[in-house]
Amino acid sequence: MNIELKGEGKEYIEKLILSGAYRNIDEIIQDALQLHAHHREGLKKGLLEKINSGWNGPDSQKSINDIISAKRNTEGI
Repeated sequence: MNIELKGEGKEYIEKLILSGAYRNIDEIIQDALQLHAHHREGLKKGLLEKINSGWNGPDSQKSINDIISAKRNTEGI
């Protein structure tokens, strides 16, 4: 796979390699992908916790129309 980086991204990678933190771009990409996967898993876990909290929490006294109206009012829609 070929990837062409320009501008700040290219400069950043060059600095990382020159600093000795990484030997080559493959190491940087591998590290970035691992960090991205870890970040996504954390987001999923947090979202699932919020969903479960909502499902297991008390029932709302508001109707769906009340919730939509309140959201529209706060966003000026």
